[in-house]
Amino acid sequence: MNYQEFVGSVTGFLRETLPFGTELRMIPLEKNNGVILEGLAVRKEGEKAVPAIYLDSYYQEYLSGYPLRQIHETILACCEDNDFSEHFDADFFSDYRRVRPTVVFKLINYEKNKKLLERIPHVPFLNLAVVFYCLLPDTPVGNATVLIHNSHMEYWKIACGELYRDAKQNTPRLLPAEVKPMSQVLLELSQGVDSQEEDEVPMYVMTNSRKAFGAACVLYDGMLKYCAKWLDSAFYLLPSSVHEVILIPEKVVPKEGELASMVQDMNRTQVLRTEVLSDQIYFYSPESGQLSII
Repeated sequence: MNYQEFVGSVTGFLRETLPFGTELRMIPLEKNNGVILEGLAVRKEGEKAVPAIYLDSYYQEYLSGYPLRQIHETILACCEDNDFSEHFDADFFSDYRRVRPTVVFKLINYEKNKKLLERIPHVPFLNLAVVFYCLLPDTPVGNATVLIHNSHMEYWKIACGELYRDAKQNTPRLLPAEVKPMSQVLLELSQGVDSQEEDEVPMYVMTNSRKAFGAACVLYDGMLKYCAKWLDSAFYLLPSSVHEVILIPEKVVPKEGELASMVQDMNRTQVLRTEVLSDQIYFYSPESGQLSII
């Protein structure tokens, strides 16, 4: 069964099972770095807002041998259990005074997102762009995010500068930064199983408390200055993904070129296309207080 046949199977099952009047629609959703994914919007009568269900991950489960019937039931449960409209106040977005405390920022690649940036407010930062979204915790589908578009700005009658000001206040508060040695991060990921290997080059991971879009921590006031003082060194910054960056003290790096090759290799082999931040490496000098592209 190819992907289109799989989609037909899922939507056919849902049409037979969900209440009469439920609208099913496949919609293209532009993700980071120009990646387009298809989402299944399931709108029951009277609903103003609905989440999108990405079917590509379920199709991969099917290709891996997961029974089609169980996939149908899982998607159906997602539609029925998440009474999204009952908990999600669509009118919330009509008043920026209510939205303001939820506005945060993230970093994305400028060149890879040129078309998207035409439709959303943004602030250039080196070869990246600062963009804005609303962080809505504790919704029926978890911590939901809503990317802010130019149309929102026009409706609210605000400028990008006001968004940036509010996001600079909110993001460190809602998503506080964390910096840990790479060895500690790997130990946590392995659930406490120590590999007993010492790092040849000391590396440190910077992200936020949710470990989502944590590369934006480099924008927090005084954050890079604090890291330089903590490391007692200027440092290289490697953008491992939109979710985190790696810091390496300058004094332990023999060749910059090896760092650039490492980042490019990670982006090609280990990072999802939607999560790549940059192929460049960066350098922070405590003397100048500036982050620059190498």
